Amino acid sequence: MSIHVPVLAGEVKVLLNLKDGDKAIDATMGAGGHTRGILFSVGGSGRVLAIEQDVEMIKMFGDVPQNLTVENANFRQIDDLAERNGFATADAILFDLGISRWHFIESGRGFTFGNPNEPLIMNLDKNSDVSAASILNSMDERGLAGMFAELGEIRPDIARKLAREIAETRKKRKFVKVGDLLAVVSKAVLKRGKLHEATKIFQALRIKVNEELENLDIAQKKAFDILATGGHLAIISFHSLEDRIVKNYFRELSKNGKAVILTKKPVIARREEILQNPSARSAKLRVIEKI
Repeated sequence: MSIHVPVLAGEVKVLLNLKDGDKAIDATMGAGGHTRGILFSVGGSGRVLAIEQDVEMIKMFGDVPQNLTVENANFRQIDDLAERNGFATADAILFDLGISRWHFIESGRGFTFGNPNEPLIMNLDKNSDVSAASILNSMDERGLAGMFAELGEIRPDIARKLAREIAETRKKRKFVKVGDLLAVVSKAVLKRGKLHEATKIFQALRIKVNEELENLDIAQKKAFDILATGGHLAIISFHSLEDRIVKNYFRELSKNGKAVILTKKPVIARREEILQNPSARSAKLRVIEKI
């Protein structure tokens, strides 16, 4: 199994400002890197609720200590999960929106273009009926173009060309594997700069399959409601679409006198961390304190 290193771990520890006996929620448990750090901060008398929608990630965590409760669910249900487990109020809540290295390298779900033979699935919830293939095979051409332009931040003319190629290709054969999509990408998209031309396309599909932006918008608002007065809400985002949602919501809370923004500018990884963990290079941490 590839090792997933939690990003900005030191900064998260400082800004969550947890102490012995506190209650905290890790809304994105993943491989448990941040969860373990939070458990250490709250001590043996504190409690932690960890939420993870991929049951395979939960299995990797290993033995669960007595003061940790793990829920296999999407974090958009954070209010119900918190109420059910005695976290009606929490002293700190963390969202780390990054996708684990395990998903990209070992899950076999087609999250990246590295293995053309992997199935085009891309869902974080293995029980979901929605997949990248089902979207490519069923969404109309206009919808595809809009998805690539909005969620992949691809130029509209290129997005339209790509959508047209997909619509023409699926008349002859269904999209099943990563290689099926790569073949279309090579026809429709010219390689630009250092970034592989499929990167943004795969990003758009993954976001759509997992409804990532909608879930984030819903969950961050529910999380703020759960926070105790003086509690800290920390969110680590990895691309501009996520960061914009978080930034705008935090500004709204600050403007309405409901929270204080503790990070005037997003906290980013130091050069040393990026050298050890390249995935940290795009991470942005924003934190607020509830008034």
